[in-house]
Amino acid sequence: MPREPVTDRLDRTLGLLASRPSWTARELADELGVCVRTVRRDLVRLAARGVAVEAERGRGGGVRVPARSGLGRVQLGAEELLDLLLALALAERLRSPLLLTTLGGLRQKLAAAFPPEERARIAGLRRRILVGPTSAAITASWKPPRPAVLRPIHEAFFHQRALELTYRAGQRCTIRVVEPHYLLLNWPAWYLLVWDHLRGAVRALRVDRIEAADLTDATFRVRKAEAMVASLGDIFAQL
Repeated sequence: MPREPVTDRLDRTLGLLASRPSWTARELADELGVCVRTVRRDLVRLAARGVAVEAERGRGGGVRVPARSGLGRVQLGAEELLDLLLALALAERLRSPLLLTTLGGLRQKLAAAFPPEERARIAGLRRRILVGPTSAAITASWKPPRPAVLRPIHEAFFHQRALELTYRAGQRCTIRVVEPHYLLLNWPAWYLLVWDHLRGAVRALRVDRIEAADLTDATFRVRKAEAMVASLGDIFAQL
């Protein structure tokens, strides 16, 4: 099993410290799956970052961050940044009045964390999320997607790479290579609007019916949403 990067472990430690008033070093070690010595080294690293870590020895002592202090600058991994960008894009598409105040600035700051060659994709994320009406029939049949398929779907959507999917419709299972051009939200169900190489046509695939997903090396250019949706007719009436 690969060793967890120190920066990721420090972020997890910060989350634990923020979750309750006090921890012992042993409790932190048990939660993090490391030894007490590693916890102590990490607390020194956090203090060097500017986190106001307080420690008291003896019975009743522990490690804490004062309630009124911050936890230092948040460091996000690439996958976490992508998740945030997708969440912001969805918030923009839903046009929630409670969420739109600072979305533009947040999106720009997050985009700046990516290399220049990735920023064009980031700029187009909002346009690649479509929102349709809620359907009682879909709500009744929707189930949580398999966790193992979410990361490859996420990466394929952002990096414009084809996926090899195992897809179940009723009792029938097919293996197909698809290009995930758009995400469709028909609350609470998520769909991929894809170019399906098996069918040679546009298809809308329910994410909860995807049983396996693997990234391929093939890339694609995003097709126009209007043409893809038109080829399916009234897509939201069919889903």
